[in-house]
Amino acid sequence: MTALTREHHHLHLGAGALASGKFERSRLLLVRRGYVWVTQEGRPEDFWLHAGDALIVHPDRTIVVEAVIASEIFMENRSKPGAGLWFKVRCFAARGLLQRGFARLARLSHMTVRQGGH
Repeated sequence: MTALTREHHHLHLGAGALASGKFERSRLLLVRRGYVWVTQEGRPEDFWLHAGDALIVHPDRTIVVEAVIASEIFMENRSKPGAGLWFKVRCFAARGLLQRGFARLARLSHMTVRQGGH
């Protein structure tokens, strides 16, 4: 298991690898590649993040990240979440949804062609 420290800004995790720790300040956690499960102390929900998804993690609470597949994560310090950060997170989330939507559409199109176009 990788111990997260305040020096971590870029993290590479192999499939099944874990990282945990806590930060003194809020962080924007952005999944650049892969698929991860994230849980954080004091939050009732867990998060499943694909490439392009982002999450703001709260300060002074233990966070655990597990890579479902090989993943690359970027973590950016945030002192006070504001409108700029909110917009950035929404843009990353929208991009991830679009990428997954286009991938599904491509799979459906491929299936239609294989089934004779009907």
